[in-house]
Amino acid sequence: MTSFADESQVVLAAILDQSQDCILLLSPDGDLEYMNKNARTALEIEEFEQVAGNPWVDLWPEDTRKTFTDSHAKALRGHRSRFEVFSPGKVAEPHWWDVVAAPVYDSTKNLVHVLVTMRDVTDYMNRRLNDQIRREEAEREAGFAETVAREMRHRLKNQLAVVGSVAKLLARHSETAAEMSEKFESKLMALARAQDLLTVHRDEPITAEEALSQVLGASGAGEAIEVLHVPDARLGDDAVQQLALILGELQTNSLKYGALRDEKGRITLSGEMQGRSLRLQWHEECGRDVPLPERVGSGLKLLERLGSTGDAKGQTEWHRSGLTTTFYLRTLPKGAIGTAA
Repeated sequence: MTSFADESQVVLAAILDQSQDCILLLSPDGDLEYMNKNARTALEIEEFEQVAGNPWVDLWPEDTRKTFTDSHAKALRGHRSRFEVFSPGKVAEPHWWDVVAAPVYDSTKNLVHVLVTMRDVTDYMNRRLNDQIRREEAEREAGFAETVAREMRHRLKNQLAVVGSVAKLLARHSETAAEMSEKFESKLMALARAQDLLTVHRDEPITAEEALSQVLGASGAGEAIEVLHVPDARLGDDAVQQLALILGELQTNSLKYGALRDEKGRITLSGEMQGRSLRLQWHEECGRDVPLPERVGSGLKLLERLGSTGDAKGQTEWHRSGLTTTFYLRTLPKGAIGTAA
């Protein structure tokens, strides 16, 4: 005849097996004493006898075991702990678990077990991760849009100054007013084409050499800039936009204060690959001593921000006769046919 105690254990086991939670009972040493059916299924264990008496931390990846060990130690001190953990799974799909570990005492207040309950929160964590990714993407897009908008305001504010400086540059290289007028008109058209370069959508990615040629050719001052070696790299639309904005800022600054201000100045532009990024260096020799600026202007700060990719940070260094600016553009993989960087 089945005793009441035996029947109670059978009923209790049946109740625990119906639970949607994973329920485990551990010894004070951290060894497995019981697992309900849902726990065995979740942890991909066919029979409990396969793991009975083994340390429960052995069921988890090594990089998460300290979390489990710490929670067990807290339970031994009489504290309840809760944490989230990722389980890659051996056969089944990966899961996120919400885990609670709590002490269990006997009638004499001695700790005899540690009760662990685990709830599958994979859907919730995936939604949270996706929301976080979307927020980060939105923040990046908003940050880039704000940067571009600020730069466009800055460029519009300086447009008359740029046109005036270009006119002065052309005047030094024109023998007659008619010649200057003709050159000036072509440069104004080139400046207009530069705006098209910021918005044009191509079916094929543009090469770095071609992008530099178009941006500098449309600038009105490109003839004064010597382009040295440039790697065979292809740029997406975002990178072309960055290039136009950065070179526009550099030329504006140089026309006002640097090497393009008079005939003695010289500028070189060179490039090399650094991982997936194109590293470009703008080097000015003004032909005169240039005092160090008392502070870095907003334009150069913005330039350094636009010219950074990942761990590669754009920067400007001042030397006795000018400045050297290094900036980075993301490139497309070889064989890419799209325009996204």
